[in-house]
Amino acid sequence: MKTFKHTLILLSSIALLTACNLPTAAAPNPTLDLALVGTIAAMTLQAIPSQTPPPPSLTPALPTVTKTATVTITPTYATPLLQFTGNTNCRKGPGTEYEVVTVILAGQKAEATGVSQKGSYWLIKNPNKGDACWVAGDFANASGSMAALPTVMAPPTPTPIPPSAPVWSNYAYTCAFASGGNDLTMNLAWTDRSSNEEGYVVYRDGQAIVNLGPDSTSFVDVAFVASGASLSYRVEAFSKAGRASSSTISASCQ
Repeated sequence: MKTFKHTLILLSSIALLTACNLPTAAAPNPTLDLALVGTIAAMTLQAIPSQTPPPPSLTPALPTVTKTATVTITPTYATPLLQFTGNTNCRKGPGTEYEVVTVILAGQKAEATGVSQKGSYWLIKNPNKGDACWVAGDFANASGSMAALPTVMAPPTPTPIPPSAPVWSNYAYTCAFASGGNDLTMNLAWTDRSSNEEGYVVYRDGQAIVNLGPDSTSFVDVAFVASGASLSYRVEAFSKAGRASSSTISASCQ
């Protein structure tokens, strides 16, 4: 707006100067040189300094940050416990190759103090008194802070030893007449004196007639016995380390 006003004033001044220099005698009307006027106006505009205001600041306002207090949660520790749902061997080490220290009965509880490297056995305080021993988790329900238990190195693996020989606790038989002889029914019972057997084999007249699992203590056999003949029986405990046999018993139907 100011530039336009300046231009009008300049044009007016030029017109007045031109009129003052004219002779007083009558003369034709002067003509305005438009090209000259445009040049003067352009020069005037170049002489006027720029009035463009500086741009406003574009720096955004920073938000106010409120610090939140840090809450530290302390976990609650509960004693790691095992409650047994079945009779369980507690051994000197984490594996069946170790000797049995005691048998923990179903319903008993024991405090766990460590876990084996493979995580399948727990080291516990012996609830039947004595040294700490290892149990498998097959028949145990865990509670408490079991995840906090340390990993315990297993003791050296013992040298394998053969199982102890079973001992007859009872045997009885009956005879039923049959053509040419009798059908003999033999009830065998023995005492399991070993803790590391892998099973038992029952023999009749020196021939194996059945394989039984570990901790077995009885078997019933039915066999034909000829008149005047007898049958002999024995039972054998076995493991990778060896075998051990009971004494031999005999039976006949007269």
